[in-house]
Amino acid sequence: MLVERIMTSPVETLHVNDTIHEAMNMMSRLSIRHIPIVDDENNLAGIISDKDVNLALPSIANGDTDLSLDLELGKIMRQQVTTCHPLDFVEEIAKDFYHFAIGAIPVMRGKKIVGIVTQKDMLNTFLELTGIKEPGSIIEIDIKDRMGVIYDIGKVFKNLNIKIVSISIYPNAVKKDHKIIVLRIDAMNPLIAIEKLKESGFNVLDPSEMS
Repeated sequence: MLVERIMTSPVETLHVNDTIHEAMNMMSRLSIRHIPIVDDENNLAGIISDKDVNLALPSIANGDTDLSLDLELGKIMRQQVTTCHPLDFVEEIAKDFYHFAIGAIPVMRGKKIVGIVTQKDMLNTFLELTGIKEPGSIIEIDIKDRMGVIYDIGKVFKNLNIKIVSISIYPNAVKKDHKIIVLRIDAMNPLIAIEKLKESGFNVLDPSEMS
């Protein structure tokens, strides 16, 4: 899946000379937590989050609220910004979210901001890819990693006239050279499919045996 499919575009930005007060108002008005910051040429200069704003306001406790709220964003923004391109794959930028523990990634074409992807966008994408948003049932199968196994599983469901909504594949942490295939199928009762899979020689996992 491409980034351009899940990004928010156009994206709201603020200027380096705008203030914390303006950032707080924008975050509250739009219910957002991250704002890209641009320079005079409208190029990306940095990014701020609600955490950055909170860390910049320790003087509120001392009564210096006005001074803190008038602080320019250029003085508190993070200048080292992880970015991506609209044609990057979502699966690739997921690694950036994980490794760098960041909450948002601006999407760039050259020096111009064309969108933004947040952790919430990534979670919604995960739910979409796994088919969780659709009604159905989940079946887990332990298989020895080999060519053609997905085709063989697909034939079982084709013969049953049951649609596979999504397929996820994970390494089996217990068995070497084995994978766990997680199927979400368009059927509220998976028992018939489970029996047919077992008859075809597949090791269908019982959730009670997964601990």
